[in-house]
Amino acid sequence: MAIEQLPIEVPHSANEPKPLVLVVDDQVVNVRLITALLSQQGYETVSALSGEDGVAMALAEKPDLVLLDVRMPGLDGFDVLRELRSIPATADLPIIFLTADDDRENLIRGFSAGVNDYVTKPFVARELLARVRTHVDLKRSRDTLRRFAQEKQDMAELVAHDLRNYLANIMFATDLQIAIPDVDLGVVRLAHSIRSSADAGLLFLQALLEQQEEQASGGVIEPLSVRLLLGESVDLLNESARAKKIMLHLVPHEVIVVSGLRSSAVHVLQNLLSNAIKYSPPGSRVSISATSKGTRGRMTVMDRGPGISGADQEKLFQRFTRLSSEPTGGESSTGLGLALAKQQARAMGGDLWYEKRDGGGSTFTLELPLA
Repeated sequence: MAIEQLPIEVPHSANEPKPLVLVVDDQVVNVRLITALLSQQGYETVSALSGEDGVAMALAEKPDLVLLDVRMPGLDGFDVLRELRSIPATADLPIIFLTADDDRENLIRGFSAGVNDYVTKPFVARELLARVRTHVDLKRSRDTLRRFAQEKQDMAELVAHDLRNYLANIMFATDLQIAIPDVDLGVVRLAHSIRSSADAGLLFLQALLEQQEEQASGGVIEPLSVRLLLGESVDLLNESARAKKIMLHLVPHEVIVVSGLRSSAVHVLQNLLSNAIKYSPPGSRVSISATSKGTRGRMTVMDRGPGISGADQEKLFQRFTRLSSEPTGGESSTGLGLALAKQQARAMGGDLWYEKRDGGGSTFTLELPLA
């Protein structure tokens, strides 16, 4: 079969290596045709004539994209797809099915299994090239963003190292000042205030670094459904609540979508719910609700526990602080949870605060930007 002479569209810039495409098809004629077409357009190609060889080639050559025939003896296209998606190194590798089968159920099955696109055979050369270029460009953009995120993480760690030293020196100096016998009470208060601010700065730095690290490893700031966040958090802590005969009541609310790092948002909400269960009396109810205000979304956890005294409120979000209230079931507390939760909220551009609940109890609110 002759190859249609198409205008050459260089798929890469002059300072980038040529994109590498792996073609997996058990028909030699198809492989030759596709590799010739891709080579004509400036792509590097490698090929495999079986599913087993295709998996091995994908791991060895690290291509930018795989063109994968569906119907093959041994490992077919679906088997190869599942295998590649199960391996971290190839889990997000763009894969396009080449198939003579346009059955809707099989196409749905392919997309459900993680295929990125498909082209039916006999294919139109321009269509195949357009799809290949689109997915190669998307992959290279993702790779660039990941490299950029890693560079940001490396820089943040360098800066954080110096900042930690400065903050540690401040904390050490204030501790020495506080330890001086018969020092003026006003000086002690000021030293405690400086120590507390340095401690909060160190904690914020830790939360920011954790967020940067998660983004560098694939975590992203993304739109988050508040309904799903709250539902997941309630599901995870239902057993703990039932053990104390506490009801977790998710109040119906409007559709709200916030922007944040999913793992951090879930961690904060789980911490708030865990504390509510820990300090609530057996047989009581913990209410979870959500509202939006301006450009912010708010998620609120309300309990009927003892509340927070005025003295405790002043140190509520400080590290290693134990409150005067005791857990109602003898649970332990590290004094770190709320401090870390607040810094995680701030690292996502949000905030976390406490308010006294009408009728007794505590109200904690996590606020994040609306998406």
